[in-house]
Amino acid sequence: MARKPPGAPRGRKSGALRDIVLWAAVGETVDPLARRKSTDPRAALLKALETPGPAEKKKPVPDLPSFAAPPLPSRGALIAASTVPAWQKPIEPNLRRRVERGREPIDATLDLHGMTQVRAEAALERFVKACAARGDRTLLVITGKGIKKTGYLQLEQKGVLREMVPRWLNACDLAPLVAGIETAHQGHGGGGALYVRLKRRRTT
Repeated sequence: MARKPPGAPRGRKSGALRDIVLWAAVGETVDPLARRKSTDPRAALLKALETPGPAEKKKPVPDLPSFAAPPLPSRGALIAASTVPAWQKPIEPNLRRRVERGREPIDATLDLHGMTQVRAEAALERFVKACAARGDRTLLVITGKGIKKTGYLQLEQKGVLREMVPRWLNACDLAPLVAGIETAHQGHGGGGALYVRLKRRRTT
């Protein structure tokens, strides 16, 4: 068995040393690239997703004017509006209470029972104009409820005059003289009569 020359490395240490020498010799023949810091690929991906491109930049949203929503009507107001007829012109509450209790006199009364529409309209027009000329203020017009019995426990409500009298009072001939129209109190006929309040007569 031949002996190794003196000074030569022995065992595993000599092999490792030889590899280092060879790697160093190879490294001298290679030009190194410019060194750069390694980046975390996950952080780079998240940053790319958060940063919009030039075409994806959000446009500024203009400030829109704020509109306040109107307050909703109360339940009581809705009920009152649904029960008040469209033709009704409110009379002063204090005056109505005095009329109902008999503290305010009714200046004149007109009963239209049994009249046709033509006669009733003419009678109403003469009546209101005559009362306005005298200076009367509070009138009672009886129209009747128009309820007729057509059979056993069967009632039919027509009420033609009850429906037409408020229209005639709101017509162009009488409307300038009328200040208020309301359904009368039960003691004065209830749904079959009307309180008519005339405007104050102008003195020349």
